[in-house]
Amino acid sequence: MTSQAPKRNHVVCAIDAQMTYALTILLSSLASTASAPFRVSVGYLDNKLPRQDRNFLAQLCEELSIPLDFIALESHPLFIKQGHISPTTFAKFLLADMIPTAHLWLDADTVALAGWDAIFDTIAETTSNEGLVVARRSDNRENPNQTEAKGLRFNAGVLGWPATQRRDWQTPLASMAVVETQEQALFNELYGDDARSVSEAFNTLTYRLEQIPAHEPPFIIHFAGAHKPWQLVRNLAGVCLAYGCPWSAWFQEEAQLEKRLEVTALDATRKTFSRAALHTGAFSWDRDRSGLRLLKLLRLIGPLAPVLVALLRLAAHQAPQGTHPLHPLSTTRGGGA
Repeated sequence: MTSQAPKRNHVVCAIDAQMTYALTILLSSLASTASAPFRVSVGYLDNKLPRQDRNFLAQLCEELSIPLDFIALESHPLFIKQGHISPTTFAKFLLADMIPTAHLWLDADTVALAGWDAIFDTIAETTSNEGLVVARRSDNRENPNQTEAKGLRFNAGVLGWPATQRRDWQTPLASMAVVETQEQALFNELYGDDARSVSEAFNTLTYRLEQIPAHEPPFIIHFAGAHKPWQLVRNLAGVCLAYGCPWSAWFQEEAQLEKRLEVTALDATRKTFSRAALHTGAFSWDRDRSGLRLLKLLRLIGPLAPVLVALLRLAAHQAPQGTHPLHPLSTTRGGGA
């Protein structure tokens, strides 16, 4: 008798070329912490993911023993770019329609820690009336009608899709006024009242870590915002690692992958994508881009960057919360923003 292959949990993402290296580290973290077999589907809009990027990701997944498939998607005129958020974020609607089976959507700017795949148990229990699994903010549990900043009850970077009928999103999107975060607002409109909730540990936004109960360590860290850990020159990563900020988890996973690949033919390609990732993110004078502007400045000044960071850290308490790597000199956060 031929034994059947084990059932695999299904993880779904979508990226463009700007996020190839981010997905590289996410894939590594999934592989190093999974408690059960899983597979990954990666969507991309309108040829926004070059063949060389897909080839690298395919070779990486072969090295990590992750079954991988790519899904080419056609864009939609209502998929708009907003600030640092690209139209690719809307791909989660298209992929959910195309994949009727249970799966977990992850934004690529996340990293997985041990326990992340426990969410599949909840996805399996989710009813058609609920329609979706989301991580609501922990301080909203006592009052599920309380909304977070910008009127959103949950962040849509981590979504558990059950094997149930999907809700129509095209009609409400077509009639929706443009708001600051269109895709997030639409998800909250469609599922905010009904979605099944899991702990915020399954979608821990970096600026929210201080509000997470100590007995609920994160399973998935979400690097929300315009500036990302892969945009920081690595000779400064030690500041984040010593302080223990959320970015340290990303750098630790990158170091593990680097060690794993250093004796393989993929090592040189990984380094190429890592260098390219330093240049991602469009320059802007918008207020929410101050962290990104700092990272670009640190890259441009080269050997002077450690000196500037050392000076700025003397006044770190005056910097906006979560400005990496401007962490206080005298404190080890061990998980703070």
